[in-house]
Amino acid sequence: MTRLILTAALALGLAGAAAAQTQGPTSPIFSTKGGSAVPGETFEGQWFTTQDGCTYSRTKAPGYPTRWVLILNPHHVGQKPAHRGCKVML
Repeated sequence: MTRLILTAALALGLAGAAAAQTQGPTSPIFSTKGGSAVPGETFEGQWFTTQDGCTYSRTKAPGYPTRWVLILNPHHVGQKPAHRGCKVML
């Protein structure tokens, strides 16, 4: 019984991963990952502000994908402080 459940879960996970790989960003600037709007691969700015007022800074380490980290006090880009609803990382 456990083997059947694990096999079904694995099959669903692989099907979801294949579907995610075939879908590209909806526009060159924004894409949706996990329900949040994040800048697309062609976005070249250092800072990004979401529609709900959360401001993020771009980070990139060699060999890893670009990550967006929440800025708690983005006064240097003319935005208000982060609120409780902001995700820490995109």
